[in-house]
This record gives sequence, structure tokens and C-alpha cells, in this order.
Amino acid sequence: MKRLAALLAACLVLAGCAAAPRSDAGAASPAASAPAQSTQSTGANPDLAGLKLQVLPEMSAVTTEGFYTMALAPQSDDSLCILYGDFQSSSLIPLCAAPGCTHTGPECQSWLPACGGARPMVIGEQLFLVFPGSPGSADEYGENALAKVMTLEPDGSGKTLLTRFGAAQQLSDPYITDGKDLYCTLQTVEDGWPKEELIRIELATGEWESIYQMDMEHDEQLTDAFGSCVLLSSLGQNMDDTIADGMVTTVFSRLDLSTGEKAQVFAPPSGDTQRAFRGRELYYYSQSENALHCLDCETLTDKVLKQPVVPEPFAPEDAEFRDCRDGHALFLLFPPNSDDFSLLQVDLATGESSDFTLTYSDIMGSERRVSVLATLPGTDRYLVDLGEQAVDFPTETSDGIPTVMKTARPLYGVMDAADYWSSTPNYQTLNYSE
Repeated sequence: MKRLAALLAACLVLAGCAAAPRSDAGAASPAASAPAQSTQSTGANPDLAGLKLQVLPEMSAVTTEGFYTMALAPQSDDSLCILYGDFQSSSLIPLCAAPGCTHTGPECQSWLPACGGARPMVIGEQLFLVFPGSPGSADEYGENALAKVMTLEPDGSGKTLLTRFGAAQQLSDPYITDGKDLYCTLQTVEDGWPKEELIRIELATGEWESIYQMDMEHDEQLTDAFGSCVLLSSLGQNMDDTIADGMVTTVFSRLDLSTGEKAQVFAPPSGDTQRAFRGRELYYYSQSENALHCLDCETLTDKVLKQPVVPEPFAPEDAEFRDCRDGHALFLLFPPNSDDFSLLQVDLATGESSDFTLTYSDIMGSERRVSVLATLPGTDRYLVDLGEQAVDFPTETSDGIPTVMKTARPLYGVMDAADYWSSTPNYQTLNYSE
């Protein structure tokens, strides 16, 4: 809960207190996670029955042929460049089909005037761009700072505005789809106070509707989704009591959008657990138990997958639960009083553990793990993060004088899932076209 963490930190500094303990990243022991038996209704919407909701990953514009992403460094006018990674040619190129284009100015189809970033998505074989918006920059950048959704052709042409939001509004992830429409959180500031609501955007028309009001007193936030349900996180007590106590307790609930029924599914003790939602399944690591669990968020069946997880001489608190997918879980292990780390993977079918050794060095020389960004649709292949590359970025000083600064751009690769989990560095690397 990012905004809560910032608020707590500010309040504790003002009060002269020590920093609050790290908020739990996730899950719970069986007793702590036992759900409340009561449910509540928030209003039925029968039109949403039969949905198959799923959260879009951060890299959510991936096809079997390639993927779309944004260049991290903005242009001098804060415009962004959309790139296409082609798996067949192993190249990353500006998304522009204009003959003879040099891709260096605003006339290029790949350039997008935007303040606040943009996120490409492929939904139902159609390419979309979601701009979350930057309300604090609306006076300076005008419409370029507004939240909006656009559609465009696979070659970057035919950009069409579907919907635009107001200067005091902002979209936030996670973004969820049913294969046809887009669901996300819309924040609106009214008279200095924010309100948040879950909205559905009809991607065929651009029309949108509010389908659920978030409980701001308990910092309720959208977390994940499956079937016709969304998963929500909230504080176990109201914001004032949370700030007074300096402790964060988190409760997770399941809201069925079609029936309006809302029920608690998970209530972890503060600071004990780490989690990874995968649709209706919640995988969580309990430090107090040194155990990896899987909780079915629909049936509430809780199963211990491995115990103990962390081997000696490490202690349970030396571990961070970092990923879980395709029958494997991944942990970072940090030796006490050391900046080094090792990686441990767990086979969820057998419970066997082994070292994970796919790493790289960033431009500062720090070791990082190779991470999965997305699964190529309908395949057992991954788009992976292979590190970063230092490049010169032309920009201007505050006085308008041209200058060059060093920046980093990510490196991408494609590999088989089996190679990833066996730590076999058999990558297909994608190269930037200069």
C-alpha cells in the first residue's frame, strides 16, 4: 500500500517515532488467515455474470510474434517513444511504418505526447495504449497530462482516442480484462479529497461506468481478479487508528461483481508474510512457519506446499518470496550482515529445492536475477529481463542548452520456461536498432 506507507512514514517522523516495521508483503498462518464467516452485499450487477477476469502483467502487450513497450527515456518535450520487439528478427525498433522516417522527431508515428507515462496492452488481438495521467501537471502540459485510452494499428498507425478523463482524475493499476473490456481504479480529487472507484471501460465504444466505490477510510485497493471476482486489500482498522498504532494490518476480500457479495478470504499478521496472487490461487510464504502455502480464494482451501522452505544456516527472515508460476516458486536468500544473495527455487510438484543461477550485473555492477516479464500467449516460452545497457541520452539543461546524460535501457530476451527453471542461459536476445 504505497500511499499508506508514505503517510505512515511522514506521521512517524513528525511524532519523533522510530520507523514503522516493514508492512507485510503478503500472507498468513492458517489460524491468522481463517476468513470471517459473514459476507456483505455491495449491489448486484447480473450483466457481469460469467466473466473470466484476469490481471494484465506489467508487460501486457505481448503476442507470439513480438511485444510492445515504451522507451524509458522521454524526449526533451516529454513525449514518449513506443517500441516493437520482433521475435523473428530479434530486434527492437520504433513502432513506425512511415517510409523514410528517421524516428527522431514528433512527426514519427512512434512518438507520443504524454506526461505521466503510457502502457501498451493487447486485449482481444487489439493494441491499446493506456495513459494513467498526471493531474499535478495538467496546468503545464494540458491535454497531454490527462488520463486516456487510445487504440492503434499494429504498425503504429491509426491512433484513435477512445476516452479521456478530467484534469483531477488518474488511472492506476492493476489493470484487469475479461478479454473484451478493461477494469481499473479511477482516482478523482474533489474539494481536495480523493475518492477511488473500480470502473469498467468498454473498449469497443470508449464508454465507462463505475461499478464499485473503494472504502477510503480503510485504504481499500484493487489487488487481483479471477472469474467474476476481484480481490481487494484493505486495512484491518481505519486509517486514524493505523497511524496512531504505527502498524499495518491487511485484510484481503473477494468481491463478486455479478452478485455484489463480498467476503473476507485472508488476514495476515503484520510483518510475517509475503505473497503472490495467481488468479484464484494465493501463494504465500509464512516466516513464522518457514512454510510455503497455497490458498484457493474461492473454496478457501489452504495447503502447505513446502515446510521448511529456508535451509540452514539461513533464518526464515533472511528470505524474500519473489515469484511463483508454472509449478515453481523462487526465493532470494540474504546472509546476515552481507550484501550478497543467493537464489532458491522450489518445484511445487515434488517439493524439491535447488539453486537458481540466472543473474546479470546492472550498470552499477550490482548482481540482479533474470526475471520473467510475461509468458508468450499459448506457449511455454517467457519474455525475460536480461539486464540493462548504458546509453547516451540527449537532453537540455534548465537554460535550454543541449547536453548529454547517461541513462540505462532494459535488455530483453526470450527463452523456454524449462530452460529458465533449470537455470540454463539459452536466451534469444533482442537488440536495439540504432
